[in-house]
Amino acid sequence: MPDITIKPEHLVIVFILFAMLWEVFAGRTRDGRKTREDWNMALLTGAAMVAVQRPALVLATAFIGGLLVPQWQGALSEFAAANFWWVLLAYIALEELLHGVGHWFAHARRPKSKNAQRLQTLFKMGHRPHHLSGGNDGKGQLTVTQTFVEHWLWWFIMPNYWFQFFCVYLGLTEVFLVGTVFKGLWAAHNHVNWNYDLYFLNHRWAWVRKTMYGLCHILTFPTQHHHHHARGKNSGSNLCNLLAIYDWLIFDSLVIEKEKPAIYGWKQSPEEERSIWYRFFATDLKKLA
Repeated sequence: MPDITIKPEHLVIVFILFAMLWEVFAGRTRDGRKTREDWNMALLTGAAMVAVQRPALVLATAFIGGLLVPQWQGALSEFAAANFWWVLLAYIALEELLHGVGHWFAHARRPKSKNAQRLQTLFKMGHRPHHLSGGNDGKGQLTVTQTFVEHWLWWFIMPNYWFQFFCVYLGLTEVFLVGTVFKGLWAAHNHVNWNYDLYFLNHRWAWVRKTMYGLCHILTFPTQHHHHHARGKNSGSNLCNLLAIYDWLIFDSLVIEKEKPAIYGWKQSPEEERSIWYRFFATDLKKLA
């Protein structure tokens, strides 16, 4: 059994910091690619995630679990210890699927049911800040510090986050730690302002191009996720951070392009352009209905 003595966000934060420094020194944040609001939003959401949202979810899942199923607390710890790697694979697969479902709902067409419409509006509001990169001039690009930028509500409505911490309640603490590190690192790497996968997708050797094209049906690579952040038809594609096989076989949202997006980031309202507080705390649901 792996001896985990470090919190998962530490490794992810270290990666984000190194990738951020690379972006800065490589010039990937200059000339409007990243605005002051982008930097400030990353600081605000990162601090809130660590200090408020994650602790609140830990307490909430422990309280609900203790109230409804107290006998389940730690119930799977011995099973996980005996079958760690299989449980880890199952955890990652289920967590990614639940993330994909919530993410798909945030981008899906408007449902017919009034109640479903109201619920979807919450998901749209929760996810919208993640797609606000740069300004309305179209110069903005995706950077690694955008990885965890969301509205404060996002953490409390996405089913995968509740699943994560309920697994901790069930005794899968080490599975949660390893799975969170792996998924967090992969998600962060997909947000870095690089497109190394295009080298392989456009390689002069056909077998390299075909192999990479096949891998893009299984795993999500940076350019796939960059197109999810594009301004245009591809912004509803490539919904999964890790397992593109769900985009391919379940959500029918897989898009594999052989060049980076022309324009990143959704158009912003005047309030969104001026205020990170508006982005983070916006409550005007009618604008998104």
